[in-house]
Amino acid sequence: MTSVVPVDAIPTAEASVPSASVAPAPRVQGMDAAGEAETIVDSDARSEFLDAALHALGSRVVVTEVERIRELLASHHHAFSREQEPFAVLLPGSAHEVSIILRLANERRIAVFTRGTGTGLGGLSTIDRPGVLLLTDRLNRIRCINPLGHYAVVEAGVVNARINEAAAQYGLWYAPDPVSRDRSTIGGNVATNAGGINCAKYGVTRDSVLSLTVVLPDGRIIETGRPTMKNVAGFDLTSLFTGSEGLLGVVVAVTVRLLPIPQGSSRIVVFASGLDRVGDALDAALAAPVRPASMELMSAPPDAADLDIFGETAQGARWLIEITTDGSAAIREADVLQEALRKTGVTAIRATDAQSEEFLGLRKAGKAFPRGKAWMAGSDVAVPLDHLSDFLRNLGRWANDAHARLTVLAHLADGNTHTGFILPKRSSDETMPPALVEANRRLFDYVLANGGTITGEHGIGLELKDRLPGQVGEDNLALQRAIKRTIDPHGILNPGKWV
Repeated sequence: MTSVVPVDAIPTAEASVPSASVAPAPRVQGMDAAGEAETIVDSDARSEFLDAALHALGSRVVVTEVERIRELLASHHHAFSREQEPFAVLLPGSAHEVSIILRLANERRIAVFTRGTGTGLGGLSTIDRPGVLLLTDRLNRIRCINPLGHYAVVEAGVVNARINEAAAQYGLWYAPDPVSRDRSTIGGNVATNAGGINCAKYGVTRDSVLSLTVVLPDGRIIETGRPTMKNVAGFDLTSLFTGSEGLLGVVVAVTVRLLPIPQGSSRIVVFASGLDRVGDALDAALAAPVRPASMELMSAPPDAADLDIFGETAQGARWLIEITTDGSAAIREADVLQEALRKTGVTAIRATDAQSEEFLGLRKAGKAFPRGKAWMAGSDVAVPLDHLSDFLRNLGRWANDAHARLTVLAHLADGNTHTGFILPKRSSDETMPPALVEANRRLFDYVLANGGTITGEHGIGLELKDRLPGQVGEDNLALQRAIKRTIDPHGILNPGKWV
């Protein structure tokens, strides 16, 4: 039996369209460096697109007034600031409206950048050329929760955390847990194949997606899968579009897999004085016959008051790890891990709920990262688990060689680290210090030489597009570009990125 869960619409203000306020016409584009087709937008094509879109969809969907565009950009936080203003923002409320937008854009070679409400780390949807911005705000319905089938159908603009709010009444949950779950939308989670805290035990977004409703660049709408646990009919298009960073189609709805809420949990907090001790603790935990739900590392916050809740055990700690076990055997599994950790000499306490919430609050806020004017180099690389403790020790050495402060926020149980080498800025016109450039080079060289990846969660986008060939090779990249050309021959979707 399918239970439909109603969702209040996200309010979007009506937009007026005074012609005098339309942004200036964009420049004409050519071919990009890789020889890919680029959008060609002149004033006539832009005007034709806006006229046709307004006629078909109205001003509630097609926003062209400059001040309203800027309001919408400001309200959709994005990590990259070096981007152009779009000449229109589009707020479709259905797959049909997305289809009309893409068909009209494809016919006129208009670039379309799609964005939800997440952080945009890596510049995945940064607007680096003239075009329009498609926001998923109004695609905000949870269409159904199917408790017997263990799945839900949700639209792309649904915030991740709201899925669990809706599923909890049936004793179910959606396992992927990105740190930004309270603000990131499921469409963005799919576009980036988002990870998070629970990946080691429950997998990344791809592992919990059964099917996608996708609008192709020419406006056709496809369903990539079925709400079944097994499905080997044809190519795995669900996996192809998951993690494609908005380059192949616009995801408008997602069928996600739900699991029974784990019965019970237990948490351990580990305090370590240095990365050598972190490495010892990590190796011991990985060797134990237990798979934790999460194992999170962070640098100790610079404000000692943040650690008061842990009492004297936190004194002198430079690194904190929280390990969570869940399910009916959670307490027994935590006992096994705590005994393994004790043998390494680190301090490991069984955390109270308050202490765990304090740790996760600090971890999710990224409080270990500095605020203010500073240079920071690093990335969200991932390495195989058997190399992780050595990698962490090397991070400390590279930071020392650069005379830089080191911060690390890491998902230790799956090998994914968010690393920052930090030096203060001395002037506004200063370029990144060579010491940080060298530390960053050593980081990426190590990762690639030891079977790792240059990004575990954030994606390629603009930030890492020049590094991607070093990981996948030119033949692999040529195949990816061929897929892009086949699906999006005019290159209208998220142009300027890594393909």
